[in-house]
Amino acid sequence: MFQPPLHSKPLRAAWALLLAAGCAYAPARKAALAPPPALPAEIAAYYDYPKPIAPATIQPVRNHPKFREFFVSFPLSVRGFEPTEPTVEFEWFESTQPGRRPAIVFNPILGGDYPLERGICRHLARNGFHVALIHRKTLKISPDHEVARIELLLRQGVIRIRQVVDWMAVQERVDPERIGSYGISMGGIASVMAAAVEPRLKAHMVALAGGSVPDVLMSSRDTLLTKPLGRYLARRGMTREELDRRLREEIRTDPLRLAPYVDPGKLLLLIAVFDRTVGTRNALRLRKALRYPPTVFLPFGHYTAYFSLPYLKFEGVRFFRKTLDR
Repeated sequence: MFQPPLHSKPLRAAWALLLAAGCAYAPARKAALAPPPALPAEIAAYYDYPKPIAPATIQPVRNHPKFREFFVSFPLSVRGFEPTEPTVEFEWFESTQPGRRPAIVFNPILGGDYPLERGICRHLARNGFHVALIHRKTLKISPDHEVARIELLLRQGVIRIRQVVDWMAVQERVDPERIGSYGISMGGIASVMAAAVEPRLKAHMVALAGGSVPDVLMSSRDTLLTKPLGRYLARRGMTREELDRRLREEIRTDPLRLAPYVDPGKLLLLIAVFDRTVGTRNALRLRKALRYPPTVFLPFGHYTAYFSLPYLKFEGVRFFRKTLDR
């Protein structure tokens, strides 16, 4: 995919301002000002896990003038089920600014090898934030597995985020009272769900997300989702209607179900108005379920939102400085 030239600070700033001029901003509605209800005990128990987590393996990767990079891994701790992918892995971008710094959990998109995410993470680290870029695990509909496996993978994903927060919260240079999350696409969906069940996350920037998960899977026009869906239907001999019903029966870990327990006053939502992957309608459904938090409407589709990268960097620093940095 074409990348616009962003090699100088003035040019990056110009791109950010140009993009911002084409965005529409909707402030929070009155409904977003009320605090969310308490998380029900049965939902909290569903995403609980044994503590403490196992010791982590930390490998230095490279040093930069303003931050250091590490690769961190440890076993996933679960209760009540056998994990399909039992290792938590993430890249740790540690700011070299002095003192205890705010930290961000970064949840990536579904595909690719993190080039967009690393760029944003490094930008945040240069500006004084520690960042954990969580490596995604398999999350796809496969004809080799029952539909219920998708719920297992989604549940594991939320627990994985919580255990990264565990690790971050005890690091000497992290302020545990100033931890936030940043998610894009599937990572944005994960950020919403984690925001509902993880109270230590104090602020959330969510881009290109939507719900419900069955709605996204069944309505997407993206071949990344439609091809596996087609293979599943062919191998399993199911109709789309049958699969849709099974998805809605099995999936409990869903942004629409968990959105009522997210504080919309701590969230910034970014929606691509021509999104054919998550679907603009599904993005608006999520916005409604979150009680209309502050929202930026980007004049792009899901993939052409890549051109908003300068803005995503700029706005990430601005938002987290406003909500976390003090």
